[in-house]
Amino acid sequence: MHAFVVPIRVRDDAGELVPAPGVRIEDCGHKMGLQGVDNGRLWFDGVRIPRENLLDRFATVSPSGVYSSEIESPGRRFFTTIGTLVQGRVSVGGAGINAAKVAMVLAVRYAERRRQFEATGEQEELLLDYGQHQRRLLPLLASTYALHVAQEDLAAELHAVLSGEKTDGRSRRALESHAAGLKAVGTWHATRTIQECREACGGAGYLSASRFAALKADTDVFTTFEGDNHVLLQLVAKGLLTDYAGDFQDADQFEMVRLVAGIAIDEIVKRTRAHQLLDRVRDLLPTGAEDEDEVGLLDTDYQLAMLRYREEQVISSAARRLKRGVDSGMNPGEVFSRVQPHVIAAARAHMDRVVQEAFAARVAALEEGPEKRALGLLVDLNALRMIEADRAWFLESGRLSAARSKAVRREVDALCRRVRPIARELVDAFGVPEEVLGAPDLLGPVVTAGDPPAVGDEPGHHTQGETAERVAESA
Repeated sequence: MHAFVVPIRVRDDAGELVPAPGVRIEDCGHKMGLQGVDNGRLWFDGVRIPRENLLDRFATVSPSGVYSSEIESPGRRFFTTIGTLVQGRVSVGGAGINAAKVAMVLAVRYAERRRQFEATGEQEELLLDYGQHQRRLLPLLASTYALHVAQEDLAAELHAVLSGEKTDGRSRRALESHAAGLKAVGTWHATRTIQECREACGGAGYLSASRFAALKADTDVFTTFEGDNHVLLQLVAKGLLTDYAGDFQDADQFEMVRLVAGIAIDEIVKRTRAHQLLDRVRDLLPTGAEDEDEVGLLDTDYQLAMLRYREEQVISSAARRLKRGVDSGMNPGEVFSRVQPHVIAAARAHMDRVVQEAFAARVAALEEGPEKRALGLLVDLNALRMIEADRAWFLESGRLSAARSKAVRREVDALCRRVRPIARELVDAFGVPEEVLGAPDLLGPVVTAGDPPAVGDEPGHHTQGETAERVAESA
């Protein structure tokens, strides 16, 4: 693939811009959102341009017509060329995560002022005091924090590569894979979070003034921009399988199947380290405790070991299936089609581990204090949320007993209750300006029979000392 500069408009005799000869331009029409982005279609029919219009950073054509490139492999040259898309993927992924932050601020602040039903006394309960409402919002809040940290790490990685601090090919390929995966999980998270937050605000969230309509319309396409998310996860999976085949970066999906098929199963198992991780998980499970199923769940090492084990096990089992299909004489294309959901599952498991590892490391590096304790709750909640969501796999794989699986669910409930008192402080920490939030019907002050409350009396608004005290009580 090569890029050219092609003039698409010229001025006619009247000085007006019109399509250039051989060029046809058509608008894409009205879209669900992002109306300010001018999307269109272009057709070229017999359009010729000079050789100088070739953007030849990676390949060029001499005046005598000789094609040359410093990158000999056509496959590697192709992936290097489209690697310039990585900046767009980083930007789109970050925009999705930021949109999720806005949705979380709206939903949590609304839930701290909206009362419904008399559950525990004469006064109606705040929405955020209900366990189900906590379950709906607070795990998403933990995930938003985790993705924010992972996105910051990715931006630093991008800077290191583009600034020349890292010049080796492996770092660039790792960046491309990381950007593709985080764009996928970040934009999917945004879509899910915005929808859940809209529902959590009831009918008020359906009003145009609530901002959810604009958030949904403008971010829904992020799952498609800069690459469909499922296709991007295939790219991540290919990068993971690079450890199995040194020539992998030159391969398309069908060649990938052939490459994996040429590797011995013993080598696959050895390279994944799944057997080592299994021992690690066992070592982290305490024995002889009064209630063994409740112990160790809040151990960060245990949480990461579980996520790493799942990642490595799913990767190795996907590689086994690819090899088994080709060894049986099946067409490589059909093999890939059958194993494709498994390959994508491996990529998602990888991204879960990468995001959680980055979040845990960032929080571990903080100085002791209320902020570290508060964020530590989110680290635990995000990790156990992921384990809970895939309990079926962990049960099937023998990594969770039925009793311990139930303990995971109980611990997620308990963490939600501990995060609830500081939920307002956590969304305020996103620093979203009030002008950006808008949504007066959702965020207006609580009105009582008397005068409106003074600043500092609203639910969820606390001084720094009060916040530290609430964090201490939660932790």
